[in-house]
Amino acid sequence: MKPCVVDAGHKPVQKLFVRNGTDIYQCPDCGCLMADIDFNKAQYEDNTYYTMSLISKEEIENKWALRWRYVLSRIVSIIRSSGSSSLTLLDVGAGNGYFVSLAAGEYGFTAKGLGISSEEIQFARDVIGVQLIREDVTDHQGNYDVVTCFNVIEHVVDPQLFLAALVDRVKPGGILVLSTPNTICLRARIRGLKKWERIDPPHHINLFPGKALRALVKRHDLEEESYETLSTYITIVNTRNLILRRFFFHFLKLFNLGADHFLIVRKKT
Repeated sequence: MKPCVVDAGHKPVQKLFVRNGTDIYQCPDCGCLMADIDFNKAQYEDNTYYTMSLISKEEIENKWALRWRYVLSRIVSIIRSSGSSSLTLLDVGAGNGYFVSLAAGEYGFTAKGLGISSEEIQFARDVIGVQLIREDVTDHQGNYDVVTCFNVIEHVVDPQLFLAALVDRVKPGGILVLSTPNTICLRARIRGLKKWERIDPPHHINLFPGKALRALVKRHDLEEESYETLSTYITIVNTRNLILRRFFFHFLKLFNLGADHFLIVRKKT
């Protein structure tokens, strides 16, 4: 097993258990969880992948609008507090394209989205009406006021290299917005890591507690603007009841027990 993906100078990683025939390791210094497995692109070309599991824009809106409108309102608030009026945005790993559509249609961004899956790009075009760019962020040209990357970094073998490519796309003084599964979320604490379903190689390769995620971005000299947690999948209540969803969304966020980290950092000028 390779050294800790957050910092190779950390203590040797320790094997925890085996999941899906794959050894799972943990860094004793930062707590990062690592699967000893390579990236598998084929899974993202399956048209049953979760980003394409809902077949209409209305269904996607019902499931995802609460999360993405909250995220976009936080981004806009931080941009305005810095006095910036420019609103160019790049979403890396844009999935079904709904976030890009919302950013452009309701929040005034000049928004683009990158994806590596031809199935997702076709879905975004046919169902959401958004034309995503099929390109890896390491090959993309251009710089943006805002770069977003939601629940992607856990899928890559080398998060340091991937994060460097994201930072390269951010204008000096611009912001980078990240989300990734929270290893100390309420569900992980209740079930225990050995039964936590987010540890599911080859889908997720590296998973981060808050300490590890902050250590990761610190190595790229980024200034933290905001940190909290988010929850989208709230299965203990009727997911169509928006009032209950909002309550649990904010309750879990209050105690940093949400399913995902939600980190906003600024690139120094």
